Amino acid sequence: MTTLLVLLLAYSIGSVPFAYLAGRLAGRDLLAEGSGGVSGTAAIERLGKVPGAIAGLADALKPALAIFIAQRLATYEVSAVAGVVAVAGHVWPFTLRFRGGRGIGPAGGALAALGSWHMALAFAGMVLGKAIIKDSAPGALIGFFATAIVLSLTGAALTLSLAGWTLLGLLITARLVGYRKADSPDDVSTATLLWRRFLLDRDRP
Repeated sequence: MTTLLVLLLAYSIGSVPFAYLAGRLAGRDLLAEGSGGVSGTAAIERLGKVPGAIAGLADALKPALAIFIAQRLATYEVSAVAGVVAVAGHVWPFTLRFRGGRGIGPAGGALAALGSWHMALAFAGMVLGKAIIKDSAPGALIGFFATAIVLSLTGAALTLSLAGWTLLGLLITARLVGYRKADSPDDVSTATLLWRRFLLDRDRP
């Protein structure tokens, strides 16, 4: 019973849309602008670097809070699941009719809270992607993939390794089926569309 309550709490924490709320305070509706995603990146683009970064950080720390609570009420294994569930809550929040962000920041926050310094690879991937090709999306995906591999090869705890791979799968799923406004191009195949979403996290090149 305790485990179920912890996981429900984790999902509820993840469903608090700080970036969206920051936008509403500024008189903006992130769901109606750009791609319609509710993320730290969208907040920075629409609200400015400082307020957007603060909102993005708040979103990234949601899984850490869920893990902190879970580790005091249950086991480390349950806390790892709680972190993943909190990220899922961010991607599919009931508070916004399951229209959330892509989960990059929260996934990194979850791994950090579980004691994984390896998540720095994901952050490095984002930075390098932005610096080299002016796009952080491919770098973020490569970074999280590298994180999961390193966790598996360096003797990290099985629970932590599984969390890394599960979060990677969740992020890929969020890219492929996450909420987008109805502006997808009609002149491309489904395979091309899914490839763009997988690699670039957007529908158009």
